[in-house]
Amino acid sequence: MGWQGKARQVDFYDVKADVEKLLAPRQAEFVAAEHPAMHPGRSAQVLLDGVLIGHVGELHPRWRQTWDLTSAPVVFELSLDAVTARQVPVAQAVAKHQSVERDIAVIVQEQVTHAQLMAAIHSAPTQGLLRDAVLFDIYRPKAESSGGLAVGEKSLAVRLRLHSDEATLTDLQIEEVMKNVVLALTQQLSARLRS
Repeated sequence: MGWQGKARQVDFYDVKADVEKLLAPRQAEFVAAEHPAMHPGRSAQVLLDGVLIGHVGELHPRWRQTWDLTSAPVVFELSLDAVTARQVPVAQAVAKHQSVERDIAVIVQEQVTHAQLMAAIHSAPTQGLLRDAVLFDIYRPKAESSGGLAVGEKSLAVRLRLHSDEATLTDLQIEEVMKNVVLALTQQLSARLRS
């Protein structure tokens, strides 16, 4: 149940976000893999700095049937050492300047992964102004050539949060960051902006 009080099923991406928060600020990588307790094709390995530290995925159908569960629970297991190795957060002063959020939607090939998308975004020269990037929508057309997408393409929408500790961001600074992010996506993933 969310803050709005609306009940909904928890899915893989909810639990993946929980795992990312447990491991933050380190960046975990999720790679499709099989695990005996998890649904084939709906599970992933969790890698940290290239080292396998756990798994996340839907519970295997045989266990779901054995326990007569109405929906598939999403579970994860992580190495305790990997979780406890994180640095404890330190209190920081409240930001004096407001953050700016911008959304972009790019069209990429179907095989482009979330990790590749985030790596390309964070590789862009942003002078430290890019503080966060969150994928919030994936669109796959139901019919051929729908929504400006060709067969084998998908649209990924990302919310970027920009911030400076020194001053309020100017339109010119924001435009420069956005241009550099789009350029990195174009060069590294052959992405194009969705209109």
